[in-house]
Amino acid sequence: MRFDRDLFIASAGSWIPDTITVAQATAEGLVDEEHRNLGFEYIAVSDELSGPEMAVRAGRLAVERSGIAPADVGLVLHSSGSYQGHDMWPTAAYVANETVGPGAPGFDLQQRCNAAVGSLSLAAGYISSGLATEVLLTTGDRFAAPWVDRWNVQMNLIFADGGSALLVSGRTGFARVVAATLGADNSLERWNRGLEPFALQPGAEVRLIERGRQHAATPEAEGSWERYEAALMSTTGRVMAEAGVSTEDITRVVTPHVHRNKTPENFDLLGFTEKQSTWEVGRKYGHVGPGDQFLGIEHLVLDRAVGPGDLVLVVAAGAGFSFSAAVLEILHTPSW
Repeated sequence: MRFDRDLFIASAGSWIPDTITVAQATAEGLVDEEHRNLGFEYIAVSDELSGPEMAVRAGRLAVERSGIAPADVGLVLHSSGSYQGHDMWPTAAYVANETVGPGAPGFDLQQRCNAAVGSLSLAAGYISSGLATEVLLTTGDRFAAPWVDRWNVQMNLIFADGGSALLVSGRTGFARVVAATLGADNSLERWNRGLEPFALQPGAEVRLIERGRQHAATPEAEGSWERYEAALMSTTGRVMAEAGVSTEDITRVVTPHVHRNKTPENFDLLGFTEKQSTWEVGRKYGHVGPGDQFLGIEHLVLDRAVGPGDLVLVVAAGAGFSFSAAVLEILHTPSW
């Protein structure tokens, strides 16, 4: 949708733990041959902090940078793709309480790597309806063993740990949200479910590649890449049409920090070069689940890679498959 009322990005923040090199992890026998040459140089690995704790640190930084009073934040949307430290526990309530206080409702979103950018559309609707003037969006993930083998669990990526945040405002910000939209092709959900029966309790090690291989052998999987590409392109094309812009108008594009090597990258599919993307962030941190795009936005601002008048296209995709996209217009360079 294109917004009739002004909607802004007031600030961004992140908290990323120390990194280790992929070369070091490979020498220690942690990385299989398939994942050694994806282009990642470093991976952020948290030895202590959980995903929610990193989300809190990122959220506090975003609130501080915004200059907006915590009590003015009317909603917190917390996105995650990993185990959050406790079973049957409302993570978003903890994140909300620790960042902006006890009064803001907190909701958890679990659309995998699409959740954070998807939450921007949800925040936009909440603010546009007049229910709040500010919404805090957070992510926080720790992809730790034995629950998951971060190095080899999924094709084309290595999972990294970290927290990120955006503060969305109906009043003020360094960037304007010109348009945002959501998309989906739910027929692709079995790629992350496979053929195994539903379990009665958590606890098993996550084996995404094995599930994908199970599904790949079924007739239902035929044409999946074409369906994925069509949904990605449709979602992105729709948001650009709503914003009234074309590829040539876009200065930078923020996509998931994955690297396929053998098939086109997301930025390739969308008609952009690697230099226009934020792959340099992915290269030095890894794939921080749903946090990639918030990290990318923060990076563009901190590195002064965008300036007033520049347009930034933000695109996400998550297992399911769900998609989201937004067009941002940079208004000024914040003094963070």
